[in-house]
Amino acid sequence: MKNLLDNIRIILVEPQGERNVGSACRAMKNFGLSELVLVRPACELTLEAIKMALHARDIMDAAKKTETVEEAVSGSVLVLGTANRIGEYHQPNLTVREGIERIGVALPHGPVSIMFGREEWGLTKEDLKFAQGSMRIVTDPKFTSMNLSQAVLLIGYELYQAFGNKPVKVDKNADNPFEQPPTIDELNRLYTHMMSVLNLCEFLPKTNPDGLFQIIRAFISRASAKRREINILMGIFSNVDGFMKKYVKYKQEKRQTELNSAVKPKTKRRIKPVDSE
Repeated sequence: MKNLLDNIRIILVEPQGERNVGSACRAMKNFGLSELVLVRPACELTLEAIKMALHARDIMDAAKKTETVEEAVSGSVLVLGTANRIGEYHQPNLTVREGIERIGVALPHGPVSIMFGREEWGLTKEDLKFAQGSMRIVTDPKFTSMNLSQAVLLIGYELYQAFGNKPVKVDKNADNPFEQPPTIDELNRLYTHMMSVLNLCEFLPKTNPDGLFQIIRAFISRASAKRREINILMGIFSNVDGFMKKYVKYKQEKRQTELNSAVKPKTKRRIKPVDSE
């Protein structure tokens, strides 16, 4: 029988130390996690990684490698980053316990991805564009920095306490795709469409338009919208897109007519010749 933990995907973005990757695999094995994705790993997984992984080498050997975060999270019904910083791209920013509650709602419906950033500077805003919020491990505020494999260990522990050895319950709406949460791919298509339309409406500022749009992403993430609501939003913005294109075309044609009228040469008056006697 499939276990809820089978739906958890651990993603390490550009890990820099092979020992950390090996230790992260071992932590995953401790708490029943098996799916690992490495995005552009900056290290080779040699003997040092194997020694740290110990009996979790099977997780390391089966790890998928991708070139982009978008590819790594593809198909997920929920993506959460991990960070101790709070900023616009980390919203909604949750404690691990709050994150576990959010994960519990999504987990029966499909893959849930949890992203961990680089050892030196964590996840960037470009990475977090593909997340629907972030989790922070509450530490002493005097020293918040945490080793990558330690972070995987702590979150793995919380996941196991909440979902370990608990089978997936049959969802009463499982046969209704519109009542399921959208995948991150579907959300990203919506966001791309929304940004295009909002730019057409001249709603987004010319400087840092993504900063404002991130507030919209965070709002939709907090709403935990189902596929039905996402499809409705897509339809609304498609209608606005069609209207704006007609409106913009009308404005352009009207402006061109005005310009043509302004530069239209005046008709010279024809002088009637005088008949000679």
